[in-house]
Amino acid sequence: MFNDTITLYNKISDTEWQPTIIKGVQWSDKTEKQNLNGKISVVRYVQITFPAGSYEGLTLQADREEDCIIYGSVGDVVTGEKGSRISDLLKKYPKSGRIQSINDNSNRRHLKNIKVVIA
Repeated sequence: MFNDTITLYNKISDTEWQPTIIKGVQWSDKTEKQNLNGKISVVRYVQITFPAGSYEGLTLQADREEDCIIYGSVGDVVTGEKGSRISDLLKKYPKSGRIQSINDNSNRRHLKNIKVVIA
């Protein structure tokens, strides 16, 4: 169930992101129809579940919308230069996105986890 690997890129400065490879998570692609003011649109997002033991020591932030997650283990270096910016990385890897929300369930007695939504 928790056999997926991801690479988390945390923003450190305007030109530097710290990559962290995390194994043992669950990647779930989701597609929903939304009705906004009579217009139906299809929204794609990903939910990543971090079970207990996989999120200790990680910095997961949704407030800045600058940190991102990529499916798989990647070793790309992100800088502020054209061709190696975070936006270029997101285009290069279709199974990726910026962190949009975090649901922290680490205080539960059973099935402790953190769920992250990226889009």
